[in-house]
Amino acid sequence: MAKWQVFGSPPATTEYGAFSGGFAFLIGLLGIVAVFVDAIPAIIVAGADALAAILTLAAGIAYVVTMRGVNCNIRDDTSSNSLINGGSVDVKNGPPIAGYDNDNPGELVGRCKKAEADYAFMFLTFALSAILVGLGLLTNGRRSGSKGMV
Repeated sequence: MAKWQVFGSPPATTEYGAFSGGFAFLIGLLGIVAVFVDAIPAIIVAGADALAAILTLAAGIAYVVTMRGVNCNIRDDTSSNSLINGGSVDVKNGPPIAGYDNDNPGELVGRCKKAEADYAFMFLTFALSAILVGLGLLTNGRRSGSKGMV
C-alpha cells in the first residue's frame, strides 16, 4: 500500500502494518528454527509469539479504525480515505488533487479491497500467534527439555 502513495509519505497506519507483518514473519522464522535448535527455550518462542500477536492485533485495529465507514463501491468514501487515495495536495480555489487515476474508477475499488484483505490477514495472524502462545505454554509444562515448538 505504500507504493500507492503519490503525495507525501505513507500514512502511519500503513507503515505500522508493514512493520507488524514483517515482525510476525521474523517470529515465524524463529519458531521454525526453534523446532530444530534445542538452545532456544520454548518460553522465549512463546513470548515472541505473544509480542507478534499484540502487534498484529494493534495493526488490524488501526486499519479497521482508519477504514471505518468506507464502502469500497462509493467513490467519495474511497477517494477521501488516507489509506486508499495515495495522498492528496490542497489546491487554492479548487478541490484537492489525490494520488489516484481519475480516469480509472476501478483503481480505488481495488485499493480498498486490498486494504480490507490486509486487515483480515492481520487478524488472522493475531489469531494464529495467540494459538501458538497457548500451545507453547501448554506443551512447555509437559516437556523436560527446552526444545522449541511451532
